[in-house]
Amino acid sequence: MSAQRKFDGIWFEPAPWVNGEYVRSDATRLITNPAKGSKLAEVQFATPQIATEAINGAVVAQRAWKEVSAFERGNILKTIAAKLTEQKEKLATLLTAEQGKPYWQSLGEIDYAASFFQWYGEEARRISGRIGSHPQNDREFFIEHLPIGVVGWITPWNFPLAQGAKKIAAALAAGCTGVWKPAESTPLIALAMAPLFRSAGVPDGVVQIIPGEGPQIGSVMIEHPEVRCVSLTGSKATGSKLMAGAASQIKRVSLELGGNAPFIILPDADLDFTVDQLVQLKLFVTGQVCVTANRIFVPDVLHEQFIDRLISKLESSKVEDGLNDSSQNRVDAGPLIHSQACVGVDALVDDACKNGAKVAYRYAFGRGDRSKGEGSFYAPTVLSHVVDDMRISKGEIFGPVFAIHTYRTVDEVIQRANSVSQGLAGYVYGTDLSDCRRVARKLDVGIVGVNEWRPLKAEIPFGGIKESGIGSEGGIEGLSEYLRLRVISLPKD
Repeated sequence: MSAQRKFDGIWFEPAPWVNGEYVRSDATRLITNPAKGSKLAEVQFATPQIATEAINGAVVAQRAWKEVSAFERGNILKTIAAKLTEQKEKLATLLTAEQGKPYWQSLGEIDYAASFFQWYGEEARRISGRIGSHPQNDREFFIEHLPIGVVGWITPWNFPLAQGAKKIAAALAAGCTGVWKPAESTPLIALAMAPLFRSAGVPDGVVQIIPGEGPQIGSVMIEHPEVRCVSLTGSKATGSKLMAGAASQIKRVSLELGGNAPFIILPDADLDFTVDQLVQLKLFVTGQVCVTANRIFVPDVLHEQFIDRLISKLESSKVEDGLNDSSQNRVDAGPLIHSQACVGVDALVDDACKNGAKVAYRYAFGRGDRSKGEGSFYAPTVLSHVVDDMRISKGEIFGPVFAIHTYRTVDEVIQRANSVSQGLAGYVYGTDLSDCRRVARKLDVGIVGVNEWRPLKAEIPFGGIKESGIGSEGGIEGLSEYLRLRVISLPKD
């Protein structure tokens, strides 16, 4: 292709990365800054033919990659982690420009992504088999863990680097290769990883990066017989389609889908601490997080003072262009990913208000926060008198809306928290840890934060139950998504 272009100090081409080079395509997509609506790049999208070429290349690369020693694979992954850390300021600027989150949050995402490459770089050498006893005294079983093969990774726009890191690091540690399809809105940070992977020692073809239209690329992954696993972070609707398509070839799927997290405030909670934690959680990525607080349960006797403190905290928050963030100007939230996202959140708020909810607070943008009509900003909003049968209570809001529910008894709130079809994350806040533990253990979710708004770490498994997904990412459990078993019965001598 033509010479690479420079984006915020990083050199890469806005085009599919296949077998160690950027390739041309006639399909293009304009990528814009959601805070300003300004053009960032015109990205060449992969066609089905390019996607097929990428998969075929990953098949060839996997034959050699699986033979690379676990120690060497691990060292390469740790090198990726180090290079991410070295380049994090430039990568964070690019990430904020295309996704919109404040710069400090992008820095955190780079560190979070690096932690997965570091963790799985260390875990790669610990993948081992075992000897099992045989009913015949002169024989034994050798039980092996082997790479499943070529993987399709489909990642979302809210954490466009970290979600890729979770999947790719575990798969490469296991000896797999794969094809990464980043979200249509945020392909640049993924494409910027191509030269970093190469410089870290990842052989050509081991990680293919193909931005493209979801239905097209997803169909190619599902239909190609050499793709043995598809890992998706996305919506329930997309997960259902992938799962149905994978059934014809009995492909393995790993799905992290939508959430509807309960945030339960117990009667003895420290309200100042709890409000501070809630605002951090809910303004993180401007509420566009599958594990964010969706239904905020407050004891009815604390309702008024809780809302007063919440409003006071929000009044001191800053919502503006994430690139304005600095040590002198802390930005708490940026724009939503695009204008249609604002329309969707508005529809949920309007529906709730038509059915009895009240707007207790709406953030007022100052004159210097943004130009009129510029960007896809949504004002943080507090809704009171929210009830369980409203649309806003039944699925993800994906915006900075604080939907406040009241309750009378702890047993009641546990029942209501578990009454939805999703089960991804939950939060419990209180001062009596035995009470917190009792409530946490009764929540039907994959992870619970007790007095902690961000419990996710590379060292632990994370995954949902019910309609929130299948499988785990992170921890030693995350490796099992990319490993298969083989048993060999052998004579002892």
